[in-house]
Amino acid sequence: MRKSTVALCVLSTLYMPSLYADVQINGFASIVAGSSLSDDKSYYGYDKEINFNNDSKVALQFTADLGSGLRATAQVLSRGNNDYSAEFEWAYISYDISDKLMLMAGRQRFNLYKYSDYIDVGYAYHWITPPRGVYSLPFNSGEGVGLVYSDLWGDTEVGLTYKYITTSVSDYAPIGSSTPPAPFSAEGHIMNFNFVTSGFEYGLNIGIVTDFSYELPALLGLGDAIAQTGLFSQQVVDDLLPINDSALLIGANVKYDAGKWFILAEYTRIDVDPSSFNIQDSAFISGGIRYKDFTFHLTYGIDKGDPQYDAYDGMLPLYNSLPPANQAALAPLVFGTKAALEAQQEDSSYYIIGTRWDFHPSAALKLEYTNYSNDKPSSDEQLLSMAIDLVF
Repeated sequence: MRKSTVALCVLSTLYMPSLYADVQINGFASIVAGSSLSDDKSYYGYDKEINFNNDSKVALQFTADLGSGLRATAQVLSRGNNDYSAEFEWAYISYDISDKLMLMAGRQRFNLYKYSDYIDVGYAYHWITPPRGVYSLPFNSGEGVGLVYSDLWGDTEVGLTYKYITTSVSDYAPIGSSTPPAPFSAEGHIMNFNFVTSGFEYGLNIGIVTDFSYELPALLGLGDAIAQTGLFSQQVVDDLLPINDSALLIGANVKYDAGKWFILAEYTRIDVDPSSFNIQDSAFISGGIRYKDFTFHLTYGIDKGDPQYDAYDGMLPLYNSLPPANQAALAPLVFGTKAALEAQQEDSSYYIIGTRWDFHPSAALKLEYTNYSNDKPSSDEQLLSMAIDLVF
């Protein structure tokens, strides 16, 4: 279903006469400023100059309760890194089939992380932004249908979710990257298993992406150049291009909150078909202490991206069998393919030191220092950032 169609359906429901719908309006905002501490290096779009746009955002959420278990929800979000253009992040209809089972249809979240449902609501967590390595998918929302089951099993709150969702972005570019925007699309199945027992929260998220494509012009050009030589099989091109591929996404998290202190760990793995996309493993552990209106926290994380050399390995046997003169002619193509496969290679670690001050019942001031180090390729960056998060 097209985003515009979903939005119109939901909006037409939201703005029915008040005789039929009880409409509630909420919102949130984050004003974020950040600056790299290195003169010649940037970190996720932040350089030496103070930037107020990268992570700043404001949103309004409309919920219409139509009675008898039927509701419509829409969230309009404006991001600073998108010139504050307003877009529908959510636009769905939900229906309570029973006290324990709910049906959802429309534009909704990809639930692949602990904080997926409110990843944009900075007030909901202690960081300014969740660790970017773990929270790294190019999509947060999509169109589809879902079933949500919730119940109490003894002392344990249980939440089980299944969703079939599709998404399409005409101008996707990785955050903080200089890569030109390109079309990206994906569809698949998502299953969530979440549990809360006393102060413990733990969950497992599984995403089975049956089809995704990333039509980056530079990669398409390289694939065409390989095909035009007439020397290599189509499999080499297929193993280079992330077109009509599939992937398995796994996320696991656990948290213990004792009130005055908490500890949280999260792990994600993205295992994709052979292509220029790496197999990615990311994890972090974070803990904090609360004192009056202040939270002091520390996070340590690692991110690893392993290139898939299938396309390059498929070219080597023929390349190695050629005379030196022919090898010289093909070398830019062969080793250019290797470089493209290694473009996202990563072996990094980072730590975040921060504090949160809840100076108002609906607002928090946050300060953070991030130190990032990557061995492949070698890079070290530091970021100092500040934010005001609020809900209303």
